[in-house]
Amino acid sequence: MVNVGVRHDWQSGCVSNVRFPASPHPSHITILKVVKRLRESGCMTIKPLSYRPVKVGLQVQPEDVLSPSISALPYPTSSTREISQNCGLSKSRVWKILNELGAYPYRPTPQKALRDGDEERRYTWCNIVMNQIEVQPTFLQI
Repeated sequence: MVNVGVRHDWQSGCVSNVRFPASPHPSHITILKVVKRLRESGCMTIKPLSYRPVKVGLQVQPEDVLSPSISALPYPTSSTREISQNCGLSKSRVWKILNELGAYPYRPTPQKALRDGDEERRYTWCNIVMNQIEVQPTFLQI
C-alpha cells in the first residue's frame, strides 16, 4: 500500500535541507506524526501540551461572588481581601473574577472632570502637534 502525500524519509530530509539549511531535518517519525495530525484534524500546528486545568476546584459563577459584596463595582474602595472574606474564596480567585468582569480590583484614582476651556486647549494642542509633524516628520519619534 502506498501512502499518498507521504514522502520517504530521505526525500523529506532533502526537502527540509533545501528549505532550512541551518537546522537538522526531522525524523521520519516526526513527519509521519505531522501527516497523521493533518489528516485527522486538518491542522499541522503542534497540539497544545496538556497542562493542569485552568479552573480547578470550586466552580463559582462571577455573579455569585459579586452578589454578597456587590459593593466591589460601585465602590472601588472595597479590596479583594474584603470581598474574599465575604465570599469565602481565595483572593486570587476573586482577583480573576473581577478581572473577567472588567472591575479591576486595584484601587482606581478618580479623574477630574473637564473644566471650562479644556476642550479648546486640547484642540489647540492637537493642532500644534499636527503642524509640527508636517514640518518635521520625526517629531514624535524618540
